[in-house]
Amino acid sequence: MKRLTVDLVEIVKDISECADLVSSIFNKHHRRVACIALNIAQYMDLSLEEKRDLVLASLLHDVGALSVKERFRYLEFESNFEDKGLCNHAELGYRLFKGFRPFSFLATLIRYHHTYYKDLQNDALPISAYILHLADRVSILMRDEKEILGQTDFIKERIKSQKGRMFSPDAVDGFLEASSKESFWFDAIYLPLETLIDENSLYLSTALDIDELMSLAWVFHLIIDFRSRFTSAHSCGVSATSSILARLYSFSEEEVKLMEIAGYLHDLGKIAIPIDILEKPGKLTEEEFNIMKSHVYYSYRILGKVKGFETINTWASLHHERLDGSGYPFKLKEEYIPLGSRIMMVADVFNALTEDRPYRKGLSVYEALSHIRDLTSNNKLDRDVFIKLKNNLVDISEMLIGVRKNALENYAKFYSDIERSESYATNME
Repeated sequence: MKRLTVDLVEIVKDISECADLVSSIFNKHHRRVACIALNIAQYMDLSLEEKRDLVLASLLHDVGALSVKERFRYLEFESNFEDKGLCNHAELGYRLFKGFRPFSFLATLIRYHHTYYKDLQNDALPISAYILHLADRVSILMRDEKEILGQTDFIKERIKSQKGRMFSPDAVDGFLEASSKESFWFDAIYLPLETLIDENSLYLSTALDIDELMSLAWVFHLIIDFRSRFTSAHSCGVSATSSILARLYSFSEEEVKLMEIAGYLHDLGKIAIPIDILEKPGKLTEEEFNIMKSHVYYSYRILGKVKGFETINTWASLHHERLDGSGYPFKLKEEYIPLGSRIMMVADVFNALTEDRPYRKGLSVYEALSHIRDLTSNNKLDRDVFIKLKNNLVDISEMLIGVRKNALENYAKFYSDIERSESYATNME
């Protein structure tokens, strides 16, 4: 497969906007932090590359906060961040992104965005990390229900009062200079992300080969699935199942890899779904189910922005459509649903049925197969894909045992490493 040129800023922008949809309380917080941070950076003579990394880090800095409840804990200006246990979302964000080469630098910025300057003062740490911390707290101080210019004196005084304690003196000086203009505050409130990126030439077109695309998909699978133990193995299982089925249909090796990537990304839009709904230990209400339905729409819109992802998007984002037109969100009928999407539909249902969920134990593979057979009889799922699954059930089931075991071990290790790093930081004080 030829290298695919992907605009990473565009992808990050859309994922960031999706993450802020989890609650109206956080509406546009990532965008606001990015705008504030960039305007401060303009006064501190940062390079274009440094500005771009700062904006990317700003747009992703709270992705590691897994729940609405957790994000609420950071809405106070001086939430008890000196308690290292309250900062695990920053460490989690760092560990999510550090393994993907283009994001390795911004991972460091995310890691320290709640660390007090007095506790750090690390000469090796870029000024961007200090700017991100300050911009995040400025955003927290802003009140949407009030006219913005009337708030500026109060906000500037709060920031000045923490110079050398919470915040880097250089970052504070840059903020005070930048914020002397009314446009600084109007930008923070009103400026669309597209305009921010366009005016500052922040687009980042990166040529990725298939393995790097797989690495990117893996990062976003972690963001989606590691929000809950109950979903920690889901995308891995769907990816593995759908790629085996694709091989059984004699897809090319390139197509099989695209199917694997689509499996990792098929639930990308769940970043906009509150964890309380994802982990509810009972039946969803009609309102909750309507919210849940939106995840495939968000997946479709995010992936649809990425040039070259057309096939991946089609296979990934139509997994809740049904052949009789009763699925969602587009109510497509079978003539509009390609084979790759039909494979993903069966793979998703099979994995969902055989996984433990908060409200039930997973079904046996034979119980799941019976359920899928009923869905094919009602023209919901593709009968031929079902037959491929049935005829290869032993091999697929054995493969899933290993895939899920590895995923659960990775999940446990991921959070264990975070706890150890927090314990180490606390003991060093």
